[in-house]
Amino acid sequence: MTETYRGHSIRVTRAGFWDAVITHAETGIIFPTKARAELEEGAAVAIARACRLIDLYLDATSSQRWHAA
Repeated sequence: MTETYRGHSIRVTRAGFWDAVITHAETGIIFPTKARAELEEGAAVAIARACRLIDLYLDATSSQRWHAA
């Protein structure tokens, strides 16, 4: 299953957990951190966690641009 959020692709797979791998849609760069949820929590929880990671990353990089010398 694949979702798109704020210019990123979130690919969710199921093994022992629900794993959400985040890729920047334009560059194909994969985030070094993936979001994970227990099987009982469901894929939607992994996706929500991935979205929060994307938000954190984008918020951090946008504030760094303002503070760059």
